[in-house]
Amino acid sequence: MSIGNSSRRTALLSLTSLAFLGTSMPAFADLEEIVVTARKRDERLQDVPIAIAAFSGDQLAERGSNDLFDVTRFTPGFSFERNNRYGIQGGVNRPVIRGMSSVLGEGNASMFVDGILFSDNILSFPMDLVERIEVIKGPQAALFGRATFSGAINFITKKGTNEPENKVSVRAAEYDDYEANFLSRGPIVDDKLFYMVHARYYTFGGMYRNTLDGRKIGDEESTNFNASIEYRPTDYFTAILSGGYSRDRDGHPAQTLQSRFYNNCHLDAPRQYYCGAVKKFNSATLDIEGLEGKDGLERDSTRLNLQLTWDLPNGFTLVSNTGAFFTEQYFGYDSSYQGATAIAPITVPGAPGYTRLPSDPVRNGNVMRYEITDRDEWSTELRLSSDPAERFRYMIGAYHYSSDRTYLEEHFWETAPPIDRGLTKVRNNAIFASAAYDLTDQWEVTAELRYSEEEISNTKPVQGTIGRNFYSVTPRFTTTYKFTPDNMVYVNVAKGNKPGVINADPRFPPEIQFADEEQAWSYEVGTKNILFDGMLSTNLALYYIDWDDQQLTSTYFFPEPIGGSQSYIINAGKTEIKGLELEVEARLTDALTAGLTYAYTDAKFKEFNDGEANELFGNPSLKGKKLPAVPEQQASVYGKYSFPVGIHSGYVRADVSYTDRKYAQVYQLAHTGEAIVANMAIGFEFDRLDVQLFVKNLTDDRTPSSVARYVDQLNLNVPQYVNENPAQNNVPGTTVSERGFLIPLAYKRQIGISASYRF
Repeated sequence: MSIGNSSRRTALLSLTSLAFLGTSMPAFADLEEIVVTARKRDERLQDVPIAIAAFSGDQLAERGSNDLFDVTRFTPGFSFERNNRYGIQGGVNRPVIRGMSSVLGEGNASMFVDGILFSDNILSFPMDLVERIEVIKGPQAALFGRATFSGAINFITKKGTNEPENKVSVRAAEYDDYEANFLSRGPIVDDKLFYMVHARYYTFGGMYRNTLDGRKIGDEESTNFNASIEYRPTDYFTAILSGGYSRDRDGHPAQTLQSRFYNNCHLDAPRQYYCGAVKKFNSATLDIEGLEGKDGLERDSTRLNLQLTWDLPNGFTLVSNTGAFFTEQYFGYDSSYQGATAIAPITVPGAPGYTRLPSDPVRNGNVMRYEITDRDEWSTELRLSSDPAERFRYMIGAYHYSSDRTYLEEHFWETAPPIDRGLTKVRNNAIFASAAYDLTDQWEVTAELRYSEEEISNTKPVQGTIGRNFYSVTPRFTTTYKFTPDNMVYVNVAKGNKPGVINADPRFPPEIQFADEEQAWSYEVGTKNILFDGMLSTNLALYYIDWDDQQLTSTYFFPEPIGGSQSYIINAGKTEIKGLELEVEARLTDALTAGLTYAYTDAKFKEFNDGEANELFGNPSLKGKKLPAVPEQQASVYGKYSFPVGIHSGYVRADVSYTDRKYAQVYQLAHTGEAIVANMAIGFEFDRLDVQLFVKNLTDDRTPSSVARYVDQLNLNVPQYVNENPAQNNVPGTTVSERGFLIPLAYKRQIGISASYRF
């Protein structure tokens, strides 16, 4: 579905009007108040001078949020791709906050579970275990550490309490979508010893079929076990040991390739291109049989966390937080995304007399890939905080992080030998501090600082070890003025830093084996307000980001006899981002709640030269072009109406989210199109039983959530090819692979039911 600029403005103004409608009406209950830990201590969300979107576990369940992708629809300035579940090239999450996108390598924002870095894929994390999710925007290096260049997403899990709770929750929906959770928590010894146990089983049959064999693709299966135990022997000491195990067994990703025959612009360039919204497909063509039973994902992950807290004399608090993650992953996929090895492994369709070169990745089987990764990750933090009630407050701390990751790419034919990218090590040590002072009862100033040293290295069996060291100082300065306890303005200035990376493919020449670190200064002014005796909340943030040496991707073409190509990370010059984010929620009556979110993100290059840009435009400069994978506008509007059901209650809930187009790459040509997704639910809440009937994607919008620049490896535009459209014939003197575009198939409309029972 697509709407023009004028229609977009009208729609967004309508969303704003709906959210503010009736704000002067009397209310009988306040909006839900959420406590967050974005500054390493418990604070009301509305008291934190940082742009944060926070959701309680009950809110997530009510909205039918099954994973983090669903959360992005209600979080202005935040996007995340569901196809990241499959963990291509090491299981890296790549969330985009405030337009700071990345295509390869580590994401610019990081995931945390209970404050511990979580580099494994987060999409199979059980939402029933979540007490709260905090999406913290802007550089968080000062307090959260490495890889929080654009922000941090913190999952806080449920723990034991003095109040016993036992709950079973189930969901059943179309496309063989089933999930069951069991949660039990409570005291073992009142006020002293508490437990929590959780188990989950989830299976999904997939929504699309493979044209070559008719089987379903995109199917998923996860099993999760989690537990925690909390010990409070005295009023001054608490120990919490928690952990979890997850087992993922998924089929081949539901992704397809838009072939070069759709290309409609820059046809005189060697690789040609596609301009406009990519097409919407109802199937994929994949050589799953050629993967010999190793198609899809097998991943086993274990997490452990030990948090110790001492409440010391004079209001001091000492906290030690240590965690570990261990992940083994096997991922098999047809990287041609066209079934090329099954359709034409030696020849090219429609090119009589042409035989693929021995180095062609389709002919030698290089496109049929089986990636094996093993990642061990440890982190520990120790911090001492002074009394938060004092006029002058401070915190000091130290941090250590280590990661060891191996990456081996195997193939299924003898003509394609394995590619061993070796062992990549990361060692990060840091010290950090913060200080806050109340100039008056209403005016606070805060300064935070982190000094970090990071060593990265890569060791391969033949090539040996290469490595680099990086050093960074990342400050943040904040001032806050409160007009009333519920109304404030704030200004913060922060520096973010992302360490350099190693392009670990052993076939790369030395000059592209490293990409330098990147850094950015972020400037933000915001206001948070609770009005009309708690019936209305409004949060607004304006920001500007000055970004140097952004890490993006380029393509390296291997000379013969290797042949083929491989993406790698480069530094892209300078970027600037301007934006605003708005969140409004109102309780219009005791029965009716409504709200909206809106984000505008203007993310453009100030300085970046690219070789393919020169081929397309006759000019290598991409100054003024938008960043890839960044929607310029996002919006959502939602409402909930509650009604009595005898002595119990029910509700009807509806929401609509809008996501602007996302461009495939830096050239600002091919894009996803604009998505409008509507969801509805009706629920009934009894003493022990809650039931919800839901419809997701009510209008069956098939706009893809992302699109990636790729190559058409099946339909090479070789000189012998006779094309119905002469303009698409090969550019004289070239035999390169023309562009194709990789598209994840969108989730269809889905009807289902969920229920939970407490006992």
